[in-house]
Amino acid sequence: MVNKEIKEKKAGFNIIDLIIIIFIVLAAFGIIMRYNLADEIYFNAYGETFEIEFLVGDIQEASQDYIKKGEKFYINTESLELGTIEEILEIRNPAPGYVENWHGDIGKSELPGRIEIVGIMTCRGRTTKDGEVMINGLSFVATNQDFFVHTGKWEGSIRVMNVTKVN
Repeated sequence: MVNKEIKEKKAGFNIIDLIIIIFIVLAAFGIIMRYNLADEIYFNAYGETFEIEFLVGDIQEASQDYIKKGEKFYINTESLELGTIEEILEIRNPAPGYVENWHGDIGKSELPGRIEIVGIMTCRGRTTKDGEVMINGLSFVATNQDFFVHTGKWEGSIRVMNVTKVN
């Protein structure tokens, strides 16, 4: 009789099985963290509401019809939404202009056929640790800053006159 030893295979873990299980657990953890982190980043980027007082200076009178309540301003280079016009405070017709005379003195003048518009837009953003306002998490906004914007029907430059956080 031949003595055969039958080796039974043990159902055990080896190092490769352990590595695979670790990778699966890490992948699941990464997916959970990614979605929670994405929500937190979205909240930080868009978590606060701001009112921006703006000035659209020296534009044609006919352009007044394209800058009205409810229109959205988009930053022209990336077409990122800057804000929505909430109110038009003032339309200066004719627009004031400043000219230099022969003596080098600057005087105020009027520009016929041109207007200035002062309004308020609301936008979403956040405040950094240094107190700076970031709209859309990307665009820094401050008083006296100029933006080249468009509404879809009009494009031009606006100047930020004031930034106020809305509670």
